Amino acid sequence: MTAGTRPLRLGIVGCGAVTERCHLPALVSGEPFRLTVLADSAGEHAARAGERYQQLREAKGFDPGPPPLCTQDISAALDEIDAAIVATGPASHASITAMLARAGKHVLLEKPVVRTVEECAEVRAAALAGGVMVVPAHVRRFFPAAYWIKQKLESGWFGTVRRVRWREGAEYGWPVLSPFTFDAKAGGGVLTDLSPHVADLLTHWFGTRIELVRCTDNRAGGVDTEVRLELRAGGVDIDIELSWLRRMENQITIEGSAASVSVGTVRTADYVARDADGAIIDEDAVPALGPSQLTRDGLFHRQLVEFDRALRGEDTAVATLTEAEMGVELSHRCQAERVSSLPRPWQTSRRIASRGSRRVAVTGATGFIGAQVVDLLLRDEKTTVVALGRSLPKWARLAHWDSERVEFLRPDILEATELADAVQGCDIVVHTVYGSDSDRARRWAVSVDGTKAVVAAARKAGVRRLVHVSSMSVYDPAAGPVLTEDSALVAAEPDDLSYAHQKLAAEQAVLQAAGDPMEVVCVQPTVVYGPGGPLWTVRPLRKLPEDNSCLPSEAGGVCNAVHVHDVAEAVVFLAEADGVNGRRLLLSGPESVAWGTFYDYYRDMLRLPRHHLPDNAAWSEADRKFYAGVTTVDTSRLATLGFRPRLGLAEGMAQVAEWASWSGLA
Repeated sequence: MTAGTRPLRLGIVGCGAVTERCHLPALVSGEPFRLTVLADSAGEHAARAGERYQQLREAKGFDPGPPPLCTQDISAALDEIDAAIVATGPASHASITAMLARAGKHVLLEKPVVRTVEECAEVRAAALAGGVMVVPAHVRRFFPAAYWIKQKLESGWFGTVRRVRWREGAEYGWPVLSPFTFDAKAGGGVLTDLSPHVADLLTHWFGTRIELVRCTDNRAGGVDTEVRLELRAGGVDIDIELSWLRRMENQITIEGSAASVSVGTVRTADYVARDADGAIIDEDAVPALGPSQLTRDGLFHRQLVEFDRALRGEDTAVATLTEAEMGVELSHRCQAERVSSLPRPWQTSRRIASRGSRRVAVTGATGFIGAQVVDLLLRDEKTTVVALGRSLPKWARLAHWDSERVEFLRPDILEATELADAVQGCDIVVHTVYGSDSDRARRWAVSVDGTKAVVAAARKAGVRRLVHVSSMSVYDPAAGPVLTEDSALVAAEPDDLSYAHQKLAAEQAVLQAAGDPMEVVCVQPTVVYGPGGPLWTVRPLRKLPEDNSCLPSEAGGVCNAVHVHDVAEAVVFLAEADGVNGRRLLLSGPESVAWGTFYDYYRDMLRLPRHHLPDNAAWSEADRKFYAGVTTVDTSRLATLGFRPRLGLAEGMAQVAEWASWSGLA
């Protein structure tokens, strides 16, 4: 192959999210590479990417031309390419890249380039044997801030650099198509995901080896989803936190003897510069070399241009394999020396002991309540869990657990056959799913038809007990001052698809299956709050800073609040408790408080004043009526069985405050 022929023919190996979202749009123009092959071991992924590429070409006004060859095996299409992008999971990077290099094909290799130093040596030897270049796809080299910071460092603007502080995190949302990201054996985890960028830029900026002082993470046998690194580059102390679980400030701060700067980690970033005394001397958007740097498509096209320049022998800013190997060495040291002890004071410390070995399936396992149930179940060494959910990215919430003890499956909640296969061999099913789609009919289908499918699947699989998480909303709001399991239910209205009627219909579907021969029980929580709670925690923490008067303060009607840890403990208790078959059981916290008191805890977290108004004429009539209600909930039937909630509001809200600070909401 001659590097003088232009444009070179390019193949892509691995047609997942990074290919669809990043590489295909960057290749649309046909320059500096012409896409000729798409390869993926899942043939449908390659075919979908091929269709997507043709659509992008048409949308941009280019003649689609002949479509790329789609194949499951890149080795069968080597005659059709001069170079390749390898964008598979990291476990296959070394073998695929070495094969391509030995065949005389240049490679742009996605991060993390390889898993070990030994694999890096294998790739280097293959590149030497094939007379080709293997270039790490460290695209952040082309972020405006990367170039801008390097200029300031080289100019001496900082004086003597003393410290670097790097904070980067968000709830994981990358639309992965395969689960390797959450597989420890395949090289998954947040460290593997983000540390190649961190190590590359630090090496690029400081031109020296990065030393590991300490690595701490949150693993419990699975992959890391939170990591803290203490590093050193020459005389510079570097403190890094990376997360897949929370939004952080996403900022890099470099402190020097003469000046310091804080700059965003994102593509289009702002900066704040300070003098040696900490006074602001400048703040603005980081200057870009051109508009293409400010878009994803432009950035990845720039990477292709620089890759092409490297193949031509021209000066380029791309990372070298030697530089990437420094990052691999750092990652290896982290893997070997890390400590799994990141504190999470808001997580339950409760340990449970089951009567014997058991296998429990949990639907909605990555949701607010479901994830807490899974977390509690796995604290019992005799329990294994089948976690059922639909969103692969949300598995990040539980990926720190050992995959030998928890298996993540994604059956369709409306397909009883798929569900039966998923829960086969389980003793217990915990059902937490309800419809939350914007379409009301879809919500009803998931809540009601989905519950019926779960019941049918559990029965077919021979499950011993089904615990259904229902709601106090199934009762008539006007049932009386004290709500019990004997109170009137909401009136049946065939056309009413509201939440209360969804929950009632789902609950009825469960109770109809009691003793056939499976046992069933419905737990009916009240207002469930706690870390990550979307309705009664996250929403007020976001609404109150916008309008402090939108929710009651100090007094008001009765709030029957229950902490999510108590809900999870009740569910786990009911999984084995005697005498519960066919029963509805209300669950609330150990005390009733005023709505104003409940929301004032959030005001205190946010450092907002209490306005002492339990009512507001500006609220809707429905809200005013809701917050004036004085109904209390009687949980004596659950107490008679032997379960009582433990977390009073003060203790529960103290945990929420810890979590809100950690998550950046307060």
